[in-house]
Amino acid sequence: MPWYTGWGLNDVMLLAGVTDDGEALFACVDAREQPGLRPTPRLELAALTGTRTVGLALDGLVVPEDSVVWSRPYEEWAVADRPKNTNPNPAVFGVAGAALDLLESAGDAEAKETAQVLGERLRAVRREAYALVDEVPAGERLADRLAVKTRAYDVLRAATTAAIVAGGGRAFGLGSPAQRLAREGLFLVVQGQTADVRGAHLRALRG
Repeated sequence: MPWYTGWGLNDVMLLAGVTDDGEALFACVDAREQPGLRPTPRLELAALTGTRTVGLALDGLVVPEDSVVWSRPYEEWAVADRPKNTNPNPAVFGVAGAALDLLESAGDAEAKETAQVLGERLRAVRREAYALVDEVPAGERLADRLAVKTRAYDVLRAATTAAIVAGGGRAFGLGSPAQRLAREGLFLVVQGQTADVRGAHLRALRG
C-alpha cells in the first residue's frame, strides 16, 4: 500500500482488497507493525506533513475471519463506489475561498478585481456541484459531475495561484498562508483520485 495516513496515531485501520475470486473485502487490522505488515519510513510530502503518512508492505499478513467487516462481489461494490468520487470534495471550495480572501486583502485594485471575478466563478461552480448532489440520484449524470469537478479544480488552481502572485516572493515563505493553500490544493487534486477522475481531469486540461 503506497499511502497510509495516521501511522502511530490510529489504533485500528480498515484494509481493503480484492480476493482471487473477485470479492471486494474489508477487514479491521491493528495499526501497528506485526508479522506480514511493515511500515515504510514516514513519507516526505509536499503538503499535510503532520499526517504521519507511510507506505505499508503487506506480505503474508493473516487476517482472522472475525476481523472481516464487509465483503461483496467487486463489480457490485464498484457500481456503488464509482459515483462517489465524481463529485467535488467540499474542501476544494473552502481552500479556494480562503485563497480568495487572501487575494482580497492584498490591498491593490488588481488583486481585488481578480478576487471578485474568481469569486463569481467559485460560487457558480459550487452551486452547480451542490445541485447535482442534492437533486440528482447518485448514480446519474456522472459525466456532468466530472465536468463540474474539473471546473472546480480550475477555479481552485486559479485562486491559489493568484494568492501567490499577489503575495510575491514573500508568498514562498513557509510561514505564508498562500503557499500552504497552494500545496493543499495540489493534495485535493489527487485525493480520492480514480482512473475516471484522472482521465476526465487530463482531458479537461488538454482543452
